[in-house]
Amino acid sequence: MDARIETFLKGVLALGNENYATVREGVPRHLALCEKQFRDAETDALMKDNAAQLCRALCRARVVGEIRRHSRTLTAAHLRLVLSIIDEPARFPLQI
Repeated sequence: MDARIETFLKGVLALGNENYATVREGVPRHLALCEKQFRDAETDALMKDNAAQLCRALCRARVVGEIRRHSRTLTAAHLRLVLSIIDEPARFPLQI
């Protein structure tokens, strides 16, 4: 798996012991940082948005895989919250 996706996963897993508001704020920040890394790595200016969409899809798939792996645990419950945040449309662009 891509190291950028693994870094995203580690970041959102670290939010597991935080309160709801901190998770709601932290997941979009981790996702935006990962998307920025994908955009920056793309050399074709026309493909930068596609790279960010690919990043979101890969992050989502990685979280789904971890939910399956940790079924019936508190980690799975936390990751379901993370997944719901990933699936929400962005409300405003994050500044990183």
